[in-house]
Amino acid sequence: MNPYGYVVAENTDGIITVNGHSYRDPKLRSGNTNFALLVSNRFTEPFREPLQYGKRIASFSNMLGGGVLVQRFGDLVKGRRTSEKRMAKSFTKPTLTATPGDLSLALPKRQLDDIIEMIYALDKIAPGMANADTLLYGAEVKFYSARPQLSSELETAIPGLFAVGDGAGITRGLSQASASGVWAARSVIRRFTDKEEVQSR
Repeated sequence: MNPYGYVVAENTDGIITVNGHSYRDPKLRSGNTNFALLVSNRFTEPFREPLQYGKRIASFSNMLGGGVLVQRFGDLVKGRRTSEKRMAKSFTKPTLTATPGDLSLALPKRQLDDIIEMIYALDKIAPGMANADTLLYGAEVKFYSARPQLSSELETAIPGLFAVGDGAGITRGLSQASASGVWAARSVIRRFTDKEEVQSR
């Protein structure tokens, strides 16, 4: 969740995807709040190419829109593409220049249904979330398959080197990333504490 945030483009192996951030400086804040809704996939045998699958999905929006697609939520649920004209009438002003289009041509139905369902669920907690002018950008893809071998303490195969957070492919958000850092830090502290106890005997 990025209050007063911006949607930004990312380049992953030549595929343009999206992410978001916000600035601490009040002068740089936008009038929007942005957040990501990610749907996890667990594949079964004989499928062994989850990275390629994610890249192909992300590349569809690039193919359709020459980069990132943006669609109004109201247009998505009505089954119509967002046009330049509809976007111009939207009260939500985009923070990323993207091509108005139809995300249903880029995202698989199961993932899209999950995202729509979640937006309606969030609307019960934060009324207005399912507003017709809520903007959806596509696609944001996180590649969690590429992860190092880690011990239960999050230590890599290199002794003393720990991997935590999203960069290690083990978390799905800020709170989990923070918790993984605390977990690894406690392991390091324990090692120093045990070492000091042995030396003092």
